[in-house]
Amino acid sequence: MDMVRQELTDGQHVRPAAYPSFIARSYFHTPDTLRADWQAAGLPEPRVLGVEGPIWIAPGFEEKWAVPSHRSRLLDISRQVEEQESVIGMSPHMLAVGTKS
Repeated sequence: MDMVRQELTDGQHVRPAAYPSFIARSYFHTPDTLRADWQAAGLPEPRVLGVEGPIWIAPGFEEKWAVPSHRSRLLDISRQVEEQESVIGMSPHMLAVGTKS
């Protein structure tokens, strides 16, 4: 739990030596910190999208994903909320989209 607490506090994951198969050192963004990093790099404010959205926590997700009609519904739900601020952070991955002028 110490590792999880630290990640939630500072957004950084540092792989413990005892777990060499864990993800390497990484940084976990919130939608706000992702926007701030873009702006710190001199880029205009991006659109931030939740890639998977909240669909990955649906009960029986893998079984539903395997059925084309269910997959279509899951993707539709994800598209509908991909830019909704209140759920972007529920997505395991975020995507920042912008242009440099």
